[in-house]
Amino acid sequence: MDSAMLRTEALCYAYEPDETEPVQALCGVDLAIEEGSFTAVLGHNGCGKSTLAKHFNAILLPTGGKVFVKDIDTADEERRLDVRRTVGLVLQNPDNQLVSTIVEEDVAFGPENLGIAPEEIRRRVDEALKTVGMYDYREHAAHKLSGGQKQRVAIAGMLAMEPDCLVLDEPTAMLDPQGRAEVMETVRRLNRERGMTVVLITHYMDEAALADRVVVMEGGEVLLDGTPREVFSRVRQLREVALDVPQATDLCFQLRQYGLPIAGDILTEEECVEALAALLGDPHGIA
Repeated sequence: MDSAMLRTEALCYAYEPDETEPVQALCGVDLAIEEGSFTAVLGHNGCGKSTLAKHFNAILLPTGGKVFVKDIDTADEERRLDVRRTVGLVLQNPDNQLVSTIVEEDVAFGPENLGIAPEEIRRRVDEALKTVGMYDYREHAAHKLSGGQKQRVAIAGMLAMEPDCLVLDEPTAMLDPQGRAEVMETVRRLNRERGMTVVLITHYMDEAALADRVVVMEGGEVLLDGTPREVFSRVRQLREVALDVPQATDLCFQLRQYGLPIAGDILTEEECVEALAALLGDPHGIA
């Protein structure tokens, strides 16, 4: 049995706008996302990353190639519900996913549509809200919550359906720094403590640096694929496609341009401080 939670084989997808030529959004993408992994997908607007996300739970179907969810072909109409039970998709704007006025009713919406028994729905709703730290808000009006709280409720709604994989399409793009931190801590905890497979579509480098693996997309194709250290060490290549790198990585890159002997795979602020301290204490460095 294939250990991949998600797998694409030569995946292609073309949008067909009215009265214009088809727009090729994905071009021969081959990817395998392992069970229990945390993968970040990066790329500027129009690179195909959101289109890819929508293929993982069959909102979109390939115009070429294949997508498999736990070896289920997403094009198999009879298995479409199995695909969506396995993969929960959280979108950028939480207001587009909140369907009820009260928090707990919103979280219950998905399980109710699956025909789950009421007592089991109650258990799932309570557990999901506790997992995202929103249980105390279960009777609150959803529209009065902050952006970060709304996004956590949207994640709870997906968790209540008990998926094996969570795909998040730029879930923090519309949030303030506190909201971003709340959502990212929730996502990391789900991956670490529950072993949930997470695919995070993002344009924030610091979020991608938290993942096990980073996939960079450009022009509907995979440009780079590796650990955060491997990918972010390719500073010039990333800048050629209008992407940045974490600030600590950028600082060390700039210092290397001036001839200072500092490592090329530094990722975090802590590592940067340690490297600079070592350099300052080295008589052959800059001290």
